Amino acid sequence: MKIIYNIFKSQKMGIIVGFTVTGLLIIGSLIMNYQPNQYIGLSGEDISFFFNHKKPIHLWFYLLFLACILYGINAFLCTLDSIIRKVKRGIKKIPLYGASIVHIGFVITLIAHLIGGLYSTTEPPVSVADAWTDLGGVEMKVTDLKTSSYPNGMPKKITAFVTVRKDGVELSDTLGYNNPVLLKHGILEILMRDYGWIASGVVLKIDDRTCNLKIDEKFNVNNGRISVADLYMPPQYRYPVVKLISTTDKNETQQTFLPIGENNAKEINGSKITFADINSVPGVLVNVKNNPSIPLTFVTIFFFSVGMILVVFRVIGRMVSN
Repeated sequence: MKIIYNIFKSQKMGIIVGFTVTGLLIIGSLIMNYQPNQYIGLSGEDISFFFNHKKPIHLWFYLLFLACILYGINAFLCTLDSIIRKVKRGIKKIPLYGASIVHIGFVITLIAHLIGGLYSTTEPPVSVADAWTDLGGVEMKVTDLKTSSYPNGMPKKITAFVTVRKDGVELSDTLGYNNPVLLKHGILEILMRDYGWIASGVVLKIDDRTCNLKIDEKFNVNNGRISVADLYMPPQYRYPVVKLISTTDKNETQQTFLPIGENNAKEINGSKITFADINSVPGVLVNVKNNPSIPLTFVTIFFFSVGMILVVFRVIGRMVSN
């Protein structure tokens, strides 16, 4: 048992495994670059992809996974051995433990990446506009959208002003690229994928009057009732088309597909109806990401910060004493 312990905590093993990890990362990068079709569906730090799609071409990753585990064990045992030696020697100067504390932070980082890679999930994209939209446990709506562009027309800064509601409590926040909305201490992230203007309703001219209507809204025409059933946008159709379902006083139902424009007006229930315009509101396309490793990330930051401060104090102490 002691022989195994000595092997796993040896500096030579750490060096060998470290170079192995570097080499496998290089090999993996080249394979992914020249065989991108084998990695369709892989995103972010989600390493569960490799376990759900077991293929010989992923051998480099399985070896890398094993090497990282050995690297973490080696770093932990080396750190533990260093702390035990210092305690046995009666070292009480706290700055001398700075490097060991940094190493503990490194080991926790490896564990956090493992948990995040195996258990983080990203939900399919959802469109969010001015109405409350359920994002799985929380609701969100967009209240405003501000954009700026470079002279060539490329987007410069995109800021969506949103309101998030959870358990009846509402809070205001901003959303942008590289600026997600963070909930549950960062475990839940709302990431922006795209932005723009989203159709929120239609403008219909019914004879001489104009009506602003939302999808699924109903209105009366003469002795019948008409419902705005759906709105189809390009590329589904060449032009925007609204689907109307009309019901007469005899409970007869009829579907009408009405393209936008005065020339496409149709008579429904005895009235001339024209699809005049589309009402739009600012909206965003978002992904909801759940990453359970975030709390460990905060722990890592704490250990790295404390360790580096102690290392700096130790260096300053040496400089002063010399």
